[in-house]
Amino acid sequence: MYKCKTLFNLNKQIIVPVFLCFQVIIHAIILLLMFSCCHAADAESQNHPEKSTQKASTQPVEVAISITGIEGELKQNALAYLELKKSLNDPHFSKAWLQRLHKKAEKNIKDALQPFGYYQTKVTGTLQQTEDSSWLAQYTVVPGKQVKITEVNIVITGPGKNDPEILALIDNFPIKKGDPLDHTQYEEAKANITTGIGRLGYSQITTHSKKVLVDTKNNTANINLEFASGTKFYLGAIHFHQDMLNEDFILSYLQNIKTGDPLSQNTLLELQHALYSSGYFSLVDIKPDFEHVKNRDQVPVNITLKPAKRHKISFGIGYDTEIEANVSMRWQHRRLNRYGHYGDILTKLAPKKSTFRVSYWIPTGDPSRDKYGIITSVETEDTDTTDRTTFDLETGYWFAIKEWENTLFTEYRLEDFVTGNDPSTTTELLSFGARTQRVNYEQGLFPRRGWSVYGEIRGATEQMLSDIDYLRLYLKSRLLLPVTRKGRLVLRAELGMAESNDYDSYPSSLRFYAGGDQSVRGYDWKALGPKDREGNVIGGRNIITGSLEYDHQVAENWVVAGFYDAGNAYNDSLDTVYYGAGFGIRYISPIGLIKTDIGFPLKSDDDISDNNFVFYFGFEMNL
Repeated sequence: MYKCKTLFNLNKQIIVPVFLCFQVIIHAIILLLMFSCCHAADAESQNHPEKSTQKASTQPVEVAISITGIEGELKQNALAYLELKKSLNDPHFSKAWLQRLHKKAEKNIKDALQPFGYYQTKVTGTLQQTEDSSWLAQYTVVPGKQVKITEVNIVITGPGKNDPEILALIDNFPIKKGDPLDHTQYEEAKANITTGIGRLGYSQITTHSKKVLVDTKNNTANINLEFASGTKFYLGAIHFHQDMLNEDFILSYLQNIKTGDPLSQNTLLELQHALYSSGYFSLVDIKPDFEHVKNRDQVPVNITLKPAKRHKISFGIGYDTEIEANVSMRWQHRRLNRYGHYGDILTKLAPKKSTFRVSYWIPTGDPSRDKYGIITSVETEDTDTTDRTTFDLETGYWFAIKEWENTLFTEYRLEDFVTGNDPSTTTELLSFGARTQRVNYEQGLFPRRGWSVYGEIRGATEQMLSDIDYLRLYLKSRLLLPVTRKGRLVLRAELGMAESNDYDSYPSSLRFYAGGDQSVRGYDWKALGPKDREGNVIGGRNIITGSLEYDHQVAENWVVAGFYDAGNAYNDSLDTVYYGAGFGIRYISPIGLIKTDIGFPLKSDDDISDNNFVFYFGFEMNL
């Protein structure tokens, strides 16, 4: 008994303190976990105030921001830097968040003005709640004086340090001592020097130092730039890796690039563009071989070429009021032989006018601009007053002078035609002529500025395998002028004249007609011109038309138009001028232009039409 009691007392003395220790440890762990959770929740609330106020208020916080004291690009940049403005559309934006970002606005605005050289900006901000419970954040900015540049130091090291062209680039550095500091201008000027030196053949140019040291106390800045030119490289031999075209023919596309030219990134891009634009290649991979540089630092260039698909077939569907519904198919053979000859076949079918044409092209000279061509075609036309079948065989030389595209051609034409109630006539002509045209519109789906001109002169004589003598001149032009921010004025003019010793045998395809979508709207296609005794329009020796149209873009792809047209086709004198006016809608589609016009004739003539208006609709889609 004694021993047991003693043992029991001893165990009690040991177990009770141990149990108490475990209790203390468990309580401490619980308190530590509670403290950690509270601290994490508090930190989360500070980083994302919207979460801490989401339950307290579900009402959106409306804020108006006002910045005064600066305008233009300074104000735009300040708004762009302002974190408060960036957060306004956040669905969790709250009052707490607003107050926190308002405190940061002063620094945001100061940082925004530094790129423009303002380092002593002062900002005064207020945040007030208005009567309608919205908030007004106002910031008054005093930009201070702009930092002035006191020194501009540009150093060139390496082989190009005495190159006169590099020294000229440095002399023309646009930032001078005494100019205000503008970091955007500085970055652009610095990049231009690097690019300019690279274009001179120093393709391994590096920038060793580029520093703008701003002394905010004295409001001054120093610019220090140091470039290492590296070696000046020149274009060496060009090696083509391909087996599809004659190499001399490929080189003819590179007439503006010659061995010995300075080697630069621009030179390589020009090489690539010239070869891609030829249409013969799907891949043009250019690699300069700096490991095999030869005499006078000439770098060989390896060009790997992969062929484009030889054959291309395209289909088209369309509709216009003049020739009605039409379908077309075009097959192109892009590479007929190793000398780059190519050809195509076009078929276009419509109820009133159909065409079958075969073309063969032979590049020459500068093949990107010059070529010989042989074109043969058969065309049929069947209208209320004209029925014809025309066979053409034309050979010519197509060439460009600056931006003008020109053609000198010889054409054999055999035409069987009927006009009005006259008997069928067959005329054979061997004509000589020239064409020129230029298109100069600004880029975009809806150009508002630009012009185009087309002109052709042709003639034939009985002394050279022709049934009649004739001389024909035709001119047309179009001018676009911007009006308001989304409008344009479209001016169009057309002039043609012809003389022949036997007009009865003069082909109907060469006569002039007015009326239609591209002429005087308000009248049917080819409805205006000289008539025979039965009142059938048989076409005239001369034509003059003009058009004034205003187009206004009302949406990204929608344009409304109003127009006024005038003109006529005639023989000896312009006794009658027809006028038409109307309005239309155009839809600018990625796959084609859809155009609708309603034209009203302003001069009544029962012999022409008894319609009070003419509806024009047209679109063309290539598949």
